[in-house]
Amino acid sequence: MSFRLHLIRHAEGTHNPGHDTTIHDPPLTAKGIEQSLELCQDFPFKESVGLVMTSPLRRTLQTARLGFQQTIDEKYYAQGSRAGVQNGALLLLEPDVQAHSARPCDTGSDIAILRSEFYDLPWEILDMDPTFPAKEGLYASDPECLKLRGARIQRRLEQKFNELKDGGRPDIVVVTHGGFLSSVIGKERTEVGQAKWKSFMVSFDKGSRIVVESALG
Repeated sequence: MSFRLHLIRHAEGTHNPGHDTTIHDPPLTAKGIEQSLELCQDFPFKESVGLVMTSPLRRTLQTARLGFQQTIDEKYYAQGSRAGVQNGALLLLEPDVQAHSARPCDTGSDIAILRSEFYDLPWEILDMDPTFPAKEGLYASDPECLKLRGARIQRRLEQKFNELKDGGRPDIVVVTHGGFLSSVIGKERTEVGQAKWKSFMVSFDKGSRIVVESALG
């Protein structure tokens, strides 16, 4: 069975203009916020998405919430904010799609800090995570760990697609980082611009590895 997967790279973070990798878990710049709002207007599959899966770093969380506020369910936004939609897509914080390196800019903040800044989000999955935000163990930055992380997320995507397939919103969005895009899709040199997307029709082999059938646009 074929599924439609949308890969999104986060908008501009405060580390991007000067390539300052020493900034810890940088948020979006003013330009990045504008890029995310443009994504919200331009993304053509808003009503088909049943799950938005995002890296739990500041810039990806902001990109997901701003860029998909016409897609994500209203329960993930403050009451009265006029963001989110009734019976919209689920939002999943997924540490396996966090940035690939162990540099400060690619390392997440303490969960208590993130929870205080994004208090409407479902933090339960990270509350039970013994490793995040440390870049060790499951989230180490060496090539073998990245390969294993890519395999884990592909298995999880297969599971989530099967959960969504009989509903009215069968697509999945993954909001991640430029250096991890290739690991999600299983293709080398997968490049996406800031707050832009690439969409693919995919299936899964017997090992739960993604098979890209076609790229859309």
